[in-house]
Amino acid sequence: MAGGFRALADRMDALAVERLGDPATLADGRRVFGAFASPFIGAEIGGSKSGAARLGGAINADEVLEPTLTARVVDVQGVKKGDHLTIELPPLLGGGRYKVVRQKPDGSGMVDLVLSVSNERTDDIT
Repeated sequence: MAGGFRALADRMDALAVERLGDPATLADGRRVFGAFASPFIGAEIGGSKSGAARLGGAINADEVLEPTLTARVVDVQGVKKGDHLTIELPPLLGGGRYKVVRQKPDGSGMVDLVLSVSNERTDDIT
């Protein structure tokens, strides 16, 4: 069975990211899922208020200086610096519109989309 292991691993990754990830909408309208982290907002996992676990204490803000969305490379193909995306979370959890500052692939099929707050005034300046 050619590519059996890789194909199975890809399907498992896609399912895990879709079920556990934070939803985001790319500029072209595609919906993707990933792990959103912000040094200013403690991320939550678990989905429900009663089962959610705070991650803010586990994140070292010195290492995470900018908001990021970690997603599968295959899900964010075509995204480039300057593109906008919307994190589909409540504003208190950091949801909103962001601009892609740069990409940091990790070599394992995942990429950190490093983000900045999308502010029309600063967009004109940079």
